Amino acid sequence: MNWSQLVELLPVGVVLAAALVVVFLQLVLPAKERYVLPMAAMAGCLLGLGALAQNYLSLNQFLKGGLPWFAALAQPSGHSPAILNGAFVIDGFGISIAAVALIAGALSVLCASHNDDDSALGKGEYYGLVLLAVAGMMLLGFSHDFLTLLISLEIMSVSTYILAGSERENVRSGESAMKYLVLGAFSSAFLMLGMAFVFGATGSLSLSPVFLLPNDPRNYLVMGGFGLILVGMLFKVGAVPFHFWVPDVYQGAPTGVTGLMAVGVKAAGFAMVARILLETFGAPVFRFQWTGLIAAAAVVTMALGNFIALRQSSVKRLLAYSGIAHTGYLLLAFLVQKNANAAMVEESLRAVSFYLVAYGLMTLGAFGVVSLTREDGRTLENLEDYNGLAKEHPALALCMAAFMLSLAGLPPFSGFFAKFMVFRSAIDNGFVLPAVLGILTSVASLYYYLRVVLRMYMPEEGSVAARCQYAWTSNLLIYASGLGSVLLGVAPHLMMGMK
Repeated sequence: MNWSQLVELLPVGVVLAAALVVVFLQLVLPAKERYVLPMAAMAGCLLGLGALAQNYLSLNQFLKGGLPWFAALAQPSGHSPAILNGAFVIDGFGISIAAVALIAGALSVLCASHNDDDSALGKGEYYGLVLLAVAGMMLLGFSHDFLTLLISLEIMSVSTYILAGSERENVRSGESAMKYLVLGAFSSAFLMLGMAFVFGATGSLSLSPVFLLPNDPRNYLVMGGFGLILVGMLFKVGAVPFHFWVPDVYQGAPTGVTGLMAVGVKAAGFAMVARILLETFGAPVFRFQWTGLIAAAAVVTMALGNFIALRQSSVKRLLAYSGIAHTGYLLLAFLVQKNANAAMVEESLRAVSFYLVAYGLMTLGAFGVVSLTREDGRTLENLEDYNGLAKEHPALALCMAAFMLSLAGLPPFSGFFAKFMVFRSAIDNGFVLPAVLGILTSVASLYYYLRVVLRMYMPEEGSVAARCQYAWTSNLLIYASGLGSVLLGVAPHLMMGMK
């Protein structure tokens, strides 16, 4: 084993060490001193980000093209991305996913730190599981064979299964955890069976490109395996018709956990989608077959997610169906031409990375506001609960309005540029109709996002004013997310290295 290569995974090791520290502190600290636990969890995420930047002082470099965005498409000069005989790779896309996971973990800790007393778990166990889930997400971004991909996926999934049901005396929380567990295990079975088929046909666990030979009977195994893997992947990212678990799980889980799932789990899921679609099955013969399926899934996901969101009265369910619609927008970025070159694929990956960061900021900020709208320890989720929020809490209402408008894709917020990038990527690759339908559904989404804004600024006459509790941790999360959404909207080159 080359120990020097393991240094490349130091950010993951830092997060795992922080998880152990937080659980140990839970055991040794008296109850009155356990306020340090969220600080320790937050420090773990921030140190992970620091290690990520330290390992790749090229963080600025890879965003400008110094490191390859996809290891299979280009080899970096003077830097080998392969770790443990190719089990993991380091490239720009993987680093971006790891950064999104760490940010999601850090902001979710802030969101949960003021209301985690509702958890049936001890605080140390709660934050330890959050950090363990983040580590799984990071490993998914770097995984480059089926074995490490599955292990990373289960590290993330098992942690989030437990977290989803961690709110004690809440029937919906237990129900959401059970649904997530059963359906998640079902989708993992599809993935494992599909990977077994591909391994049986190729004899390799690597995610390196698969090539078909004419008249080879093993081709049927490969195609069958690809179909099973595609079903599992679409389930993990919450795409139609495998979306039915998303609203129930998001609504039942504690708000801090919902934010982590909405951002971190989605980012990790799309890391898996990118590796398998654009690398393992990225050959023209495969791309010709799956682009139509992805285009259909994208269109149906955008349409159904936005249509059902129009009818929601719960803000958490509204954001859940909104997240399904955004999954459809992200799928548009994977529509690349049959003979697309490395530069075109890299542009698609840049669009996916930017979209995940932008979506993460505005979604975590929105869930941060939801976490503060509480009464007697109970989260208030209905639209009516936001009546007159602008009068009682003008700064929070302004941030919530910014998140809603950013999710709708209006300038000058980051959501506008994120959607512009994925629509442009689809159009440049010749998929004009799906892009146009995406634009139309994005316009339609304005209706339900503006409903939230109108409730805050123009409440119904005689309605009860919104009730929000103060928590500096959540306020910090909300203001930082709002600032990030505006900053990435007016200066997207800060992340993308573009002029």
